[in-house]
Amino acid sequence: MAQTLFDKYGGVPVVTDIVRDFYKRVMRRPNLRRYFVNVPLENVIHHQIAFVSMVMGKTPHDYSGRSMKEAHRGIGITSASFELAAQLLSDTLVAAEVEQDDIDAIMKKVASLRADIVEK
Repeated sequence: MAQTLFDKYGGVPVVTDIVRDFYKRVMRRPNLRRYFVNVPLENVIHHQIAFVSMVMGKTPHDYSGRSMKEAHRGIGITSASFELAAQLLSDTLVAAEVEQDDIDAIMKKVASLRADIVEK
């Protein structure tokens, strides 16, 4: 059985660090921070840890959050905000010393979610 990216990089502890670093970067950007006004960020982080774990190969039944479309409906996320968030995620993965081929694979999965996230 092939090793997943989730296992390769150390599982939940590493994914947790990546997600927390990503949200620190997001919250420093006013045009992204605005999407989280009156949103309990810690809840978002916990859901995102489960989601990123799944994207990195942890079995899908471990993610019990809403669908991407459902979770982002009505928020009004723009294409520019999606691109910035994707760049911040890529930067976060680089900082976490994830190999470039693995970053490319993760970002390809993120890009495939664009239509479910972007509304404007």
